[in-house]
Amino acid sequence: MTNDTVIQANGISKKFCRSLKRSMWYGFKDILRDTAGLTPKSDHLRKREFWAVDDVSFELKKGETLGLIGPNGAGKSTILKMLNGIILPDKGGIRIKGRVGALIQIGAGFHPQLTGRENIYINGTILGMNKREINKKFDAIVDFADIGDFLDTPVKHYSSGMFVRLGFAVAVHCEPDILLVDEVLAVGDFQFQRKCIDRMSSLIKRGVTVIFISHNLPSVGGFCKKGILLDKGCSIKQGNIDEVIQRFLLMHSPERDVSVRKATARKSDEVVFRNVQMIGSDHLPKFEFSTGERVTIRVHFHVKSHIKKAIFGYKIRDEQETICCANRTVYNDVMLDIAPGDCFYEFQIRALELHTGRYMLGIVLFDDNLILPYANDPEACSFTIRSPWLEADLTSPIVLPRTIWSKKVNTQVLDESPIEEN
Repeated sequence: MTNDTVIQANGISKKFCRSLKRSMWYGFKDILRDTAGLTPKSDHLRKREFWAVDDVSFELKKGETLGLIGPNGAGKSTILKMLNGIILPDKGGIRIKGRVGALIQIGAGFHPQLTGRENIYINGTILGMNKREINKKFDAIVDFADIGDFLDTPVKHYSSGMFVRLGFAVAVHCEPDILLVDEVLAVGDFQFQRKCIDRMSSLIKRGVTVIFISHNLPSVGGFCKKGILLDKGCSIKQGNIDEVIQRFLLMHSPERDVSVRKATARKSDEVVFRNVQMIGSDHLPKFEFSTGERVTIRVHFHVKSHIKKAIFGYKIRDEQETICCANRTVYNDVMLDIAPGDCFYEFQIRALELHTGRYMLGIVLFDDNLILPYANDPEACSFTIRSPWLEADLTSPIVLPRTIWSKKVNTQVLDESPIEEN
């Protein structure tokens, strides 16, 4: 384990039993074996047992973001519980360096009969804070959770959204070195989700390592750089998050196999990006904008053969390689019919809500499967933002900005004016 490695999981496995009575009997036998100084037989399955996680290995360094994706029952939450020490692996080992903050399931660590105020102290203590630390951060926790007059109400009367707000608020204020976040963020409203993502982004900039579980693939793809695809407890693919998501879509879309095989057979030069322009309100290309300014993006490219149902997408990254915003035409039910030849496609971002800095615009053109791109240029164009609010940090890794997509791809016309909102 190197100095900058904070999580190392080596061949971790966890088994469960489908029968409650049999599970309790197995547990009793394991306790007796442990009391007698015998090693529990954990390397094989007994009757009605199954591997919830089977031989999964990975490691994360300081400040890295990992997305765990897969169908329900794939083992994602089980891995987080092992990392948090709630359950122990039956095989393999886990090494963790630093304090762990976790939001794994609604109400975990809360006593239903106690108030929100009392549970802040209980949950904070579980996460490793002492009373002095909790006292110091108490007001900030309450302000972030925004539970108002319910602070002194027993948490058994809380809604699921209030549970999540309070649990997340405590987890991120314990100054964790590692933050584990499960799908429970989906319970909160949009404003709270954005506030959570912004908070996690600021933690990452301070070097906090984050493991994120979500079925919202755009959120995972925008927030995380690394990914693990799990299925039936096994690691199917690890690596770049975009490649992991593409593998997941391929694996769980068998009806698209024919299209995918055809896509695989395409030549890599089927589409060639020629040039990307960022155009201001004066209809002239430029490379410097103000926060909140409207910008038109025009992509010039060449297509060798007719493409139906194409999907355009873009990502904007800052100098730390953090994805600040992203969008794709398919999210607005826009697909394109592209004829062969030289052409361009343009779209409009209503407002670039970015703070002062240097950014990189990347573009990609997919078929309707979103599996294999026709063309991909992650560094198509760089630009600068000048913000009148220098202290404001408006970036958020999974923002889908209001985008006005063109309904068609135009043949090449050099004096074509940018699209305007209807």
